[in-house]
Amino acid sequence: MTTKLDEKQYELVSQYVGMLDTIEEALKYVEASFTDLSKTEGDRVLSDVFMAIGQISESNLLLKEMFDGRKDIQKALTGFDTVTDQAWKLDGQLDNNTVKQSIVQEELSPAFSTWKASIDNELNPYLTN
Repeated sequence: MTTKLDEKQYELVSQYVGMLDTIEEALKYVEASFTDLSKTEGDRVLSDVFMAIGQISESNLLLKEMFDGRKDIQKALTGFDTVTDQAWKLDGQLDNNTVKQSIVQEELSPAFSTWKASIDNELNPYLTN
């Protein structure tokens, strides 16, 4: 049972889902940069990912308001806490490549992908109407 979004809501959801795709690609680049020496922008891209995580947190507040009463979407949005918890593990570890690689590849990236799949599952029906 999806309700129709107005133009502004549709635009917000569409940009939000697009940003998640971009972050997923950025995390793949960061992961590859640990072993592929031609990918020299890993740290800058990781910094961009942190900024985007902040933007998602802000957007989640708008989406929670917009989808008030939709428990499934609320639960998926709240699941983002898992991603931020993993990102915080990098605090103070950015100079330690071994620890950074481990956290990004084994914790942050999988947590983001799992969370993104749940969000895609909830929000994509609103974009295909």
